[in-house]
Amino acid sequence: MVRRALEPLVRGKSRDELLALRVCDPAIGEGAFLVEIVRVLGELVGDRRAVAERCIVGVDVDPRAVAEARAAVERFVGAPVPALRKALRVGDALAVDWDQVDALVANPPYVRQELLGDAKSALRRFAAYDGVADLYVYFVELAHRIVRRGGRYCIVVPNKWLTAAYGRPLRELLDREQSVEGLVDFGRGLFGDADAFPCIVWGTVGGGGTTIETGRASSSSVSRALDDTRAVPRARWR
Repeated sequence: MVRRALEPLVRGKSRDELLALRVCDPAIGEGAFLVEIVRVLGELVGDRRAVAERCIVGVDVDPRAVAEARAAVERFVGAPVPALRKALRVGDALAVDWDQVDALVANPPYVRQELLGDAKSALRRFAAYDGVADLYVYFVELAHRIVRRGGRYCIVVPNKWLTAAYGRPLRELLDREQSVEGLVDFGRGLFGDADAFPCIVWGTVGGGGTTIETGRASSSSVSRALDDTRAVPRARWR
């Protein structure tokens, strides 16, 4: 997923240009995506620590997870990275005042709408708002809010937004933005026995291509599934 998001952005870039990229995970958990962002950019730059210092930003509502994520990145680069104390912080991604970023990679929380409580009122400012929408739909819109035009996103979320009535505002938003470049539905094959039914969706903010790559995964191999797609006309995907 990280490579799918970053490859078009890093192609032909100099070291300084690569280190100027800002990549966001708005739900960092214990840092799995952050480590892979550092790995991918570090392969190109030749300095993982420099990438960790300059290129990654993110938040999580869980202080313990943020601490674990910082530690995971530092273990991966093999050195302390003081800049992470500011770059990776505790916060609500949907309420944070974000700076623009170049890319976003995320596995947002799959919180059912019944558990959102008073938070629902704050979500009304999102175009994707629906009174019974689960929390993840707002993270898809968040990507379009904080990623600069020409920037990239790749997100794994439940596939319910594709067909559920509550997903209509999000589908209409994505239709207007014309940013989606690909979508792979994993059904139940990505997270083992977890009752998640995930899909991976990716694209370029302000994209507007005429086709979308679609696929239905037959195994849990993400890389194989993302490569095994077929192009369909954008109008048909609506």
